Amino acid sequence: MQSHPRGGDTKVRLSTGPRRESALSDQPTDTSTELTTSDSAAIQPAVECKGIRPIKDFPRELTGLSPEQIEHHYKALRNSHISLNRSRGQLLRRSREFSEARERFLTTLRGYEERLVLIGQEKAEAMRLAQDMHQELEAFDSKQQALDQLLQDLEDAKQETGFWAIFQINELIERMRALLRGGKRSNG
Repeated sequence: MQSHPRGGDTKVRLSTGPRRESALSDQPTDTSTELTTSDSAAIQPAVECKGIRPIKDFPRELTGLSPEQIEHHYKALRNSHISLNRSRGQLLRRSREFSEARERFLTTLRGYEERLVLIGQEKAEAMRLAQDMHQELEAFDSKQQALDQLLQDLEDAKQETGFWAIFQINELIERMRALLRGGKRSNG
């Protein structure tokens, strides 16, 4: 175990470090200070303490490291953890936003589907009404043609004289009444 210049051993200081600094903000700590030790062989290259870092950047064992290097690695590890948590929070927020957007989109899509179904039903009803109107128009046209033919026959019957003409006029009038009541034209 190494002794720390402020008192106590390094292992104790490392175990109490995170609890002491957890009360601080989640902002990365400033580690721009240079590390100095008396033993130049024990100095490792300066470690950047900002951003997410792979675990292989951190030493497995603390033996051979000065307290300043240990503190530096601790701060780098802490900053990496803060960055990971921040990224995780952003990922969760974006995931939640995308889920909400997807739900809004699906709700809108369902609304459009329902409207399309209603429009389809209205279109089918309009087609039935159009067919009914077409059939009524055809029936009206055939009645109109029959009525025109009866009127022509009546004019022809007026030109003739005698009993047979009166009988023919009466028959034409009966056919006209039947036609106007909705019956079919009967040839008699």
